Amino acid sequence: MDTFNQKILFEQVAEKLPSHSSLVYELSELLNVSTDSAYRRLRGQTSVSLEEAVIIARKFSLSLDAMFHHTKNSFPFIYKGVNYNVKDLETYYRGILMEFEKADAFAGSKVYYATKDIPMFHIFSFPEIAALRLFFWKKTIYDINEFKNKTFTLEELDDPTINIGKQMTMKYAKLPSLEIWSDEIIMSTVNPILYYYESGTIEKTSLALMLLDKVDDFLDHIRRQAELGGKFLPHQDGPLHPGNFEMYYNEVTLMNNTIVLETQGKRHAYLVQSAIDYLSTDNEIFCERTVSWIGHLMKKSINISSQAEKFRQKFFTQMHREVDRVRNKIR
Repeated sequence: MDTFNQKILFEQVAEKLPSHSSLVYELSELLNVSTDSAYRRLRGQTSVSLEEAVIIARKFSLSLDAMFHHTKNSFPFIYKGVNYNVKDLETYYRGILMEFEKADAFAGSKVYYATKDIPMFHIFSFPEIAALRLFFWKKTIYDINEFKNKTFTLEELDDPTINIGKQMTMKYAKLPSLEIWSDEIIMSTVNPILYYYESGTIEKTSLALMLLDKVDDFLDHIRRQAELGGKFLPHQDGPLHPGNFEMYYNEVTLMNNTIVLETQGKRHAYLVQSAIDYLSTDNEIFCERTVSWIGHLMKKSINISSQAEKFRQKFFTQMHREVDRVRNKIR
């Protein structure tokens, strides 16, 4: 099996394994080889034979045909979704944390992010906003049973996913990133507050207004990072890695949530759908076209990190106005 297909095979196996399982030990036991031999197969140093590939595919209900038959215009994607339960959401975030930990281990890693929503990699610095976002996904997007009749309170801050998210945000703060935002990006955060307040899911006016205050604080923190051109956490005085944050303001282009993670000269693209589910591939042609598309967006956007103060002020003023619009409706 060639290295590309072998990597895809193991990625698909990893998707099937529960979070507490070890891919190395699973392969070692399944193929009756030592753990060292299993590691060599995972790293691509030893090829997986066709017989071994069939054993793995049968065990994990995978299609080898889908992996082998890819061309310039036909190649595999891996799908990752949340299976409508709280535990799976935690597993989802642990997976992202692991990807960032891997990227952080190598110099030169970079994230490209064209987004229509506030990037989730930022929001866990403000637990109240993160708790609301997680609650919104569980109750309204994924319709998880135990949240159907639940109201939002600050007890949601005890969600263990928030601690995972905080670790993810700390890792992301260290990674160089290029992000393209529009001034409508704030809607996906403030509109749920208004909707929940008017529907009674947020019962207290004071809680709704406090959440909006936190959104203002969040925007001020992002603005400060853009101004200094580097990411840092709210309790820190400034960037630990100056120059690791490029922020672009796009006034006209409608974007989707598209991410490219570049590590060790290789790229992996992620296309987000249904809030946080995503399709991913490391196909070189697709990743190159995606980065090229992001580059095209950059040319139609304004770099508001470390420069263009007038446009940076315009951008954040517009977003604060949207917060005020919702605040005035609640009052």
